[in-house]
Amino acid sequence: MISFNLHRALETSATVVAALVLAAFTTPVVAALNADDDPLLNQIQEILSRDGPYSVELLEPLSRLGLLYQEDEDYSLALVTLERAQHIVRVNDGLHSLEQVPLLRQLIKIEAARGNSQGAWDREQSLLTLLRRHPDDVRTAPALREIADRQMEVLAAVIAGERPPDVILGCYYKESPTSADGSCTAGSKSTVVQGMLAEAQRNYLDAIAVMLRQGLYDSDELRTLELDVLRGVDLMRTRYGGPSTRPAALAPPYTGTAGIEPWRSRVAAVAQLAAWDLPYPDQRPLEGDSLDDASDANTATKQAHIMDPYHRGRQSLRRLYAYGAASEGSSLLKADAVVQLADWDLLYSHNNQAIESYELAHSMLEQEGAQETSVEQLFEPSTPVVLPAFQPNPLARDETRAETGSIDVEFEITKYGRGRAVEILDDANATHSEKQDLMALIRSIRYRPRLTQGAFADVAPVRMRYYLYPERKE
Repeated sequence: MISFNLHRALETSATVVAALVLAAFTTPVVAALNADDDPLLNQIQEILSRDGPYSVELLEPLSRLGLLYQEDEDYSLALVTLERAQHIVRVNDGLHSLEQVPLLRQLIKIEAARGNSQGAWDREQSLLTLLRRHPDDVRTAPALREIADRQMEVLAAVIAGERPPDVILGCYYKESPTSADGSCTAGSKSTVVQGMLAEAQRNYLDAIAVMLRQGLYDSDELRTLELDVLRGVDLMRTRYGGPSTRPAALAPPYTGTAGIEPWRSRVAAVAQLAAWDLPYPDQRPLEGDSLDDASDANTATKQAHIMDPYHRGRQSLRRLYAYGAASEGSSLLKADAVVQLADWDLLYSHNNQAIESYELAHSMLEQEGAQETSVEQLFEPSTPVVLPAFQPNPLARDETRAETGSIDVEFEITKYGRGRAVEILDDANATHSEKQDLMALIRSIRYRPRLTQGAFADVAPVRMRYYLYPERKE
């Protein structure tokens, strides 16, 4: 129920906006429109005359008109038109209605297109505030993911050496934007990377939580969101980790998080999902990484599990396993989930635990009578699986590109996924440098162990062809 005073305020605002929009409609020359668009203007005018300026019938033509203005780069008129549509939604459905989400998403794109970084940032924060008022509504998940995807794109620009406006607008040089210490305009690049990644992860995880509340375990979108989380986690391993060092934490170590309201906290969504009660028919591959493993009194250990890339990634992989179990997925789907858990353990050198999980996945396929092709797909593919399997395989052939040459190579993969004994067998149009680069690549990456006569042997030989391509132009 809207109060009388608030309703009067909305009416006043609507009158001003309506006047601006109507002025645009009656302008002799409207750049975004041509003669074929006259029916759209006539439709809007007819609805205004018949039903008044707050009619929901205006939403569809106003939205179309706003897009026309946007396509013609008349951003001022596009903003006014879509803001008018948003106002109609608020008058009819309430200030916090999710019906305005598509309009807000479009307004953010318009602000970005016109170069108004502050305007795009402010509207995005308004959208996030709106979305978090509806934690049980699955319609919020696509918008949360879109925001997170954009945050990851901005993060990629930061890693490439740029300084997008979001760095300053979000105060990412601070360990937390609510902290009194630090500067919003200068500081450590690693703090910026951690902060931006933490916020993108928060939005992916909030979208996951929305879908879990609805029990959508068989949703492809849910699995895609988990992979988005995993790719972000893996960024810290590849960028800030090394053979002899643990990856950096997934968020700056700000100690004042207890005072931050949950929707702004960079770790609250992680903690919530880490403790989520999911169905598991078999606990064997899932031990060793739950928050429950840490004593309630040992807050520091729980915090470390939340912030640590190994545990964070394994929590996502546990959930992926659970989704397959809860949705009665195929034996291959379930085995693949166990294998990906093993892959993650192997990446972090939990070798014995990884081998046990690989063997479990193999036995699951055998017990359920899976076809031999399923076993080969996981453990004996022609091109070895490079870890993590959810990232592009640098050894795989790119069917979309024209090849300039190839190298035939033989090497061994050890039981713990190391490449060794590399030998070049033949080549076509490969330079000495390209052959040396391939040998170095084979030795540097980690592989999924391979089956040999039904067992994970200490060493498995591999022979394959590696394809060469022209350098990509920036």
